[in-house]
Amino acid sequence: MTALHPPPAVRPMPLDVLVEVLERPISDEQAAVVTAPLEAGVVVAGAGSGKTATMVARVVWLVGSGLVTPDQVLGLTFTTKAADELAVRVRHGLRRLRAAGLQPDTPSTGRSDVPLPPDVTSLEPTVSTYHAYAARLVRDHALRLGREPGARLVTPATSWQLAARAVGSYDGPMEAVTWAESTVVQAVLALAGDLSEHLVGGQEVLDVGAWLQKTAAATRKLQGPAKKVLALQEAREQLLPVVERYAALKRERELLDFGDVVALAAELARTCPQVREVERATSRVVLLDEYQDTGAAQEVLLSSLFGDGHPVTAVGDPCQSIYGWRGASAGTLRRFPSAYAAARSTPRTLSTTYRSGGRLLRLANLVSDELRTEGVRVPRLAPAPGREDDGQVRCALLADVDTEARWVADQVVAGLAALPAEEGRYWARAAVLCRKRSMFPRLRAAFDELDVPVEVVGLGGLLAVPEVADLRATLQVLDDPTADAAVLRLLTGPRWRLGPRDLAALGRRARQLVRGGTAAPDDPVEAVVLGVDESQVGSLVDALDDLPPSGDRDPLSSEGRRRLETLRDELRALRRRIDQPLPDLVADVERTLGLDVEVSARPGTTDPASARADLDAFADAAAQFAGDTAQDGAGEAVLSAFLAHLSAAEDEEHGLDTGAVSGADTVKLMTVHAAKGLEWPVVAVPGLSRSTGTGAAVFPAKPVASTSWTANFRLLPFPLRGDRTELPALSGLEPEDLKAHTEANAARDAREERRLAYVAVTRAEQLLLCSGYHWGEGAGVVGPSVFLHEARQACEDGAGEVDVWEDEPLEDNPVVGSGRTAAWPSPAPPAGPAVQAAARRVREIMAELASGPLGGNGTAGAATLSTATLSTAAIDRATLDAAALDAAAFDAAALDAAALDAAALDAAALDAAALDPAAREVVDRWDDDLRRLAEEAARRRSRRTTALLPPVLSVTGLVELQRDRAALARSLLRPLPRPPSPVTRRGTAFHAWLESTVFGQPQLLDPDDLPGAADQGAAVDDDLQLLQDAFRSSSWWGRQPQEIEVPFEMEVEGLLVRGRIDAVFADDDGGWDVVDWKTGRQPSGEGARAAAVQLAAYRLAWHQLTGAPLERVRAAFFYVRTGATVRPADLLDTTGLRALVAGVPTLDP
Repeated sequence: MTALHPPPAVRPMPLDVLVEVLERPISDEQAAVVTAPLEAGVVVAGAGSGKTATMVARVVWLVGSGLVTPDQVLGLTFTTKAADELAVRVRHGLRRLRAAGLQPDTPSTGRSDVPLPPDVTSLEPTVSTYHAYAARLVRDHALRLGREPGARLVTPATSWQLAARAVGSYDGPMEAVTWAESTVVQAVLALAGDLSEHLVGGQEVLDVGAWLQKTAAATRKLQGPAKKVLALQEAREQLLPVVERYAALKRERELLDFGDVVALAAELARTCPQVREVERATSRVVLLDEYQDTGAAQEVLLSSLFGDGHPVTAVGDPCQSIYGWRGASAGTLRRFPSAYAAARSTPRTLSTTYRSGGRLLRLANLVSDELRTEGVRVPRLAPAPGREDDGQVRCALLADVDTEARWVADQVVAGLAALPAEEGRYWARAAVLCRKRSMFPRLRAAFDELDVPVEVVGLGGLLAVPEVADLRATLQVLDDPTADAAVLRLLTGPRWRLGPRDLAALGRRARQLVRGGTAAPDDPVEAVVLGVDESQVGSLVDALDDLPPSGDRDPLSSEGRRRLETLRDELRALRRRIDQPLPDLVADVERTLGLDVEVSARPGTTDPASARADLDAFADAAAQFAGDTAQDGAGEAVLSAFLAHLSAAEDEEHGLDTGAVSGADTVKLMTVHAAKGLEWPVVAVPGLSRSTGTGAAVFPAKPVASTSWTANFRLLPFPLRGDRTELPALSGLEPEDLKAHTEANAARDAREERRLAYVAVTRAEQLLLCSGYHWGEGAGVVGPSVFLHEARQACEDGAGEVDVWEDEPLEDNPVVGSGRTAAWPSPAPPAGPAVQAAARRVREIMAELASGPLGGNGTAGAATLSTATLSTAAIDRATLDAAALDAAAFDAAALDAAALDAAALDAAALDAAALDPAAREVVDRWDDDLRRLAEEAARRRSRRTTALLPPVLSVTGLVELQRDRAALARSLLRPLPRPPSPVTRRGTAFHAWLESTVFGQPQLLDPDDLPGAADQGAAVDDDLQLLQDAFRSSSWWGRQPQEIEVPFEMEVEGLLVRGRIDAVFADDDGGWDVVDWKTGRQPSGEGARAAAVQLAAYRLAWHQLTGAPLERVRAAFFYVRTGATVRPADLLDTTGLRALVAGVPTLDP
């Protein structure tokens, strides 16, 4: 814990001095926030209004005025990216304050020759995420609640695993739970999360059920809707033991999820006065960013710690409260004065936006008109001085969804071309924000037609990419014998293109297999008489594995049978390898399907690495999921859990994660939820259509699942939620009661959609594109939504222009009538005709072979199999010209030996009697070559090989030498490229974060001074954020190393060893502490002993670099994920390292 320093004398810093220190102007609104008294208060900050800059100025002013020291300031926000940005900018401001050498309230200029005390200005505030802060409280005080402080934070992957195990192992009553197992797993996680989020237990849920039963007994006549409410409550109650089992599985493994951490922290804050006293004394000033997104448990935690008028400033915007699905409520800002005993009930405001031009704000204010009247007062956004006429809104209503996609792509390209040039960024200055991920494929295809690089952000969006969808479907077929939908995707997709007749024949075969080969009865009466189990349905997966017999009355076409047999054989081969690790299985499926070849061969592809970016992203997701489950000890049934996780990511439109927005120069295609907090010069918001009949609404959208507890068993009853005063109340079960509740909830959903639209339209800096369409993919016509009408109104009022506005059509839907198709796999590249001709010739030869003694009748076909047939001259060399077989379009993996079934080319098939002498000679040469190859392989296997160590070896090589000398020998003799590893990239990203953000040194240019600083710092993946949060909660947080990333070279027994030390800290006793940050798992046994060699090398290197006595140099690993600092005993000294490298590794046969 940071020691408290008494603040210097209180003398308010003049604002002009603050402006000079920060080198940026401060508006009157910002000045009111910056110089506010030390009391609880609310700041309503509009989109792009400079709230981060204002919070930085507030901290600098408080320190410069002598009101607090930097270490007495606590700042909390939601994302690691936001926390890092705030921390860096606060440090930058305090450095400027220190450099200015100010003494508060000096007459006239405010300057003095006497600087602020260095022990004050060199301190730093605590800036963290809400979750990291809660985790630190739990770790420091868990014993007060009888909990272990070393519990680890569970990953989402492991949560899925444990919940699935709880569901699968439960044998209690579940007759009211009639949904699929994957849906039940989602329900368990949702209900468990809600119970933690709202600080209630299972008994309260049962109490609601008792009230419903009592109300039902008093109801005149229970009708269908009321009975549904009761049935859903019964299902909810039957899930409670499964939720408890899930909690028990976490306790057994000493795991906590985010909900557990916040709930425990809230309990500490409510029940332990000592915790409250320590936190209030440590954090004399508290800044709460994005407060409108806090949940009920976070609100209880913070108000319990810092209520009663403590100087807390809550900053937020109720118009941007878009996380109601996870417990956030726009009413938190309204409730703040009473929850924190604030002396001032009227919020201060920041209404001038520095992001968007004035013309764009006309639409933003129009969209938010209905929202500003809810709860706390929200002012209209105003442009920065001089930007009143900046920006443009362009809207369009197109005939159909395909035309809209092309319009969006064209407009984005034109909009970017009109912007001033910016070095290093062109396409990355634009984003397309969608309400639904189902819009992604069509929009992406439109950009692909223009050769515009597009990046799909987030796992859920990735699943809509065609090649990823095929990969996922194959995994589903391997995992689930009833995955008929996945089989149909494969069979009807562009790769296999199975016709309706063959599909129907396969379906009949599936029904036959249910009856053991006898056709299932079509007559339901006959089915009852025969005792057919209604739960038994024909599986296309089984039918594919057991195709109908061929013959004179073959129900399959010859080509259909060939394709089905090929797919069947592929799946059988993959099933034999299904027990390999999940990342390897995903790579195996990709190779088997030839997806890497197909994406590289797309027309217009110039960079194969970029072409397979989506496949790589999916592989990373699989690797992360597998690594997380192994890390937390829940690794069985990984494939099933991974597929269930993907289904949830696809089902939830707001997504399980927002995805990482990379720094690549690509147009970003993402959901509106994922775009919150980001900005671009050009933003497109398509799909502003709603249903006017039977068509499907897009934006505003109807929820995929009901958001009311009366219609969704996954949800906690509203009366138990912490924000229940903001939610529709259910007064009874009479029809009018349920109708009123349903209508109130629909109005709540509409407000949520409007807040989402407001977030979307306030992301743009210069150009905002809004569009909709009449015809979608459904049978009914859709039309412009209320948001598109508002965009048109704003354009007509001077915000921009209406580019196209098609009249409502009368003809049939052109999208449905056109039978929209997609070219996947891609059309053949220039090499295609040559490869296809060669393939035809190979099939002809195989047909001739098949007509011989084993494939046909007698030897009638043998006479035609001559030297010419087998000779390479028979296949025109031009056909197989090297230029025709372009490497990008032809991968050796596509002709893997497994694809050529050995049985089909068995030696017995080439009967010597069926070959003429010349042909026999060709075959003999083949046999001779095979013998020579086999003999060479045998000789290689029999040799014992000595591997010489290279003259330069990395520290990693030293560790491998200790761990497995034979493995090191193999890598030295046969070096192979290492496969890309998400774990390695995550470790690299974590080290970069430490170097640049945590231990960053003063630079000539600070990050926030660079062009485009608002766009920097791509969002990290969830696991990286967990690592960062864990480090912030560790004992190493706040310590400043003497050196970081220290490169070294040292000689050991004639060998040059190279490495890089992560960090070196100076000990209080004059010694040194060499530390290596570890983001992976802590090894044990031999693995731990091998890892210790790394520290031994670092320790010896620092000794040689500085001349410090070796016994005064300590060394440690810090395992970030678990918070464990490990100091191995008996580290090797100089003699030990020399002995290690003296041995020569050998490779045994």
